[in-house]
Amino acid sequence: MPEPPTVLRVVIASDNFLTREGLGCLLSGVRGIEVVARVDSHPETLAAARNYRPDVLIVGIRTPRVNAETALSAAQKLRTQHPNIGVVVIAEAGDGYALELLRSGAAGVGYLLDDRVGDLETLLSAVHGAHAGDTVLDPSVVNALVRRRLPSALDALSIRELDVLAGMASGYANNEIARHLTVSKKAVERHITSIFRKLRIPDAKRFDRRVTAVLAYLQATGELASKDGSTWTAR
Repeated sequence: MPEPPTVLRVVIASDNFLTREGLGCLLSGVRGIEVVARVDSHPETLAAARNYRPDVLIVGIRTPRVNAETALSAAQKLRTQHPNIGVVVIAEAGDGYALELLRSGAAGVGYLLDDRVGDLETLLSAVHGAHAGDTVLDPSVVNALVRRRLPSALDALSIRELDVLAGMASGYANNEIARHLTVSKKAVERHITSIFRKLRIPDAKRFDRRVTAVLAYLQATGELASKDGSTWTAR
């Protein structure tokens, strides 16, 4: 988890003027927050990440869908190129875009619906949480994502399956989970297949099974996992 900076540097990216300037004005007067750039395009977002080295990127995603997908693509590319930058997405839409963002990992991600942005405390919580490597999701988004699966069956999982699922929730790849648990990668893959079956998560293209399983785990345990593994303890 990164050490808290004296001043947290923020870049705001949105092709909507009101969203971009509104967020800028909202955060500009906050002690400990410095808005270092406001940008309105995909290339400018990536350039700002390189030039300003922000701690957190706030991305506004609005309809129409083509604009939303472009903004989401920029956020995902930035997370790949700059994994230490927290990303907070503010969107009109709910769970669909959240799933797309979480596919590249849940650590250091905030996702809020735009009708909650006026609540400064909620926005700051997401910004600081994303910078700390936490996962901060709007409650209504969590509920919608969880409803995509059938009822939870965590109590049906074996101890080893719970260990594997905890590793998934901490953002680890299968080979990393295998090393941590001192088992083969194939064994981890078998456990994951069993987890999907026991949680009754169908193999459907419209959502990511791994993300759905992790959300079920987070909801059941109340944990917000981080990539450093601080919340993952093998049983």
